[in-house]
Amino acid sequence: MKRAGVVVMLCVGVLFFAADTLLPKEVAQGSSPKERAEEFLTMIKSGKISEGYDKLFEGSSISADKPQAITMLKQQTSMVSMYGEIFDYELIVEEQFGTSLIRFVYLLKSEKVPTTWEFYFYKPKDSWFLSNIIFSDQFQLLSAKK
Repeated sequence: MKRAGVVVMLCVGVLFFAADTLLPKEVAQGSSPKERAEEFLTMIKSGKISEGYDKLFEGSSISADKPQAITMLKQQTSMVSMYGEIFDYELIVEEQFGTSLIRFVYLLKSEKVPTTWEFYFYKPKDSWFLSNIIFSDQFQLLSAKK
């Protein structure tokens, strides 16, 4: 029962991002979407949750437009530590939808329970930025969407 509460809490922050896609305020850094997702997961692994999100959301207006949602998301992510030490991550799904949307699903491995992380990057013109992020201790994110 306690585990179900964690799933709900992890998903609540994500609802803020799923409601609408926000256009970027500035051009995203030169890193590829995959590099940005993996840099974020490496930072989460090393306990740098706040810094990881700040770097991940570069190029997106989400941080400025929804600061409370970002704060909640950072707090919820810190709960992942209850699953024990995070020791690695693994790319499970990579899907491109046309030329403007790409999806990555990663498994973040910890001692007790893995978590799934789904990243959507959007490129309206020249640069990619994070459009949506979802994480959960359930495995429904692992399937392909195509």
